[in-house]
Amino acid sequence: ESNIKESKETKSITTIKLQFDDKEIIVELSDNSASKDLVSRLPLDVQFEDFNSTEKISYLDKNLDTSDAPTSCLPVRGTLAEYIPWGNICFFYHDFQESSNLVPLGTVVEGLEYLEELDQVSNVQISVEQ
Repeated sequence: ESNIKESKETKSITTIKLQFDDKEIIVELSDNSASKDLVSRLPLDVQFEDFNSTEKISYLDKNLDTSDAPTSCLPVRGTLAEYIPWGNICFFYHDFQESSNLVPLGTVVEGLEYLEELDQVSNVQISVEQ
């Protein structure tokens, strides 16, 4: 019974929205310094490119704050992460292997079907979901 009391339901989840054309991708963010740093930079207009037929990547002007973030993760379709050596954020549209230097930022909860189109537009707007 004590486990029920320790439920984290009171914790608020931050969501961000990516918009392009008339499409929207909604991402629930992880609770770490890197995702908070990303939110502090929003809104952002970015461009994505395809990488390795597995992920869509976009470069940030500087790396996110990873002071209290995990620095490896097992990305699956819908994972948003930052690749530390290159300073880019990446959306995985295919499952991938456990990777070091990959900081988990969040998970797509709506619009997963649009991930593969991210690099087909010249501008993607990222903002905090209200």
